[in-house]
Amino acid sequence: MPFGVLQEMPGVSEAEYRQVERHLGPDRPPGLLAHVAGPTEDGWRIINIWQDEAAFRRFQSERLVRAAGLAAQEDGFDPAKAAHFRSTSVDGTEMPF
Repeated sequence: MPFGVLQEMPGVSEAEYRQVERHLGPDRPPGLLAHVAGPTEDGWRIINIWQDEAAFRRFQSERLVRAAGLAAQEDGFDPAKAAHFRSTSVDGTEMPF
């Protein structure tokens, strides 16, 4: 069942987003169906649609946590901003497709 994740990241710049993205690597994570990211009035937003929740959880534990940790060690990255992230998820029963 499709699983969507919306991340709102106040205060995060495109440069900080790209720092994490670089550490994720160039290959598409298994189970990722769609990825959209861009600026908001006060930060950055990411919307991902996954094949199912298990695919997202694998990506989160196997790649995202590591990539964020590596980016946090670089100059120009403020990991304290993560305390203000908001994340919302929906499953296939809430999606019209």
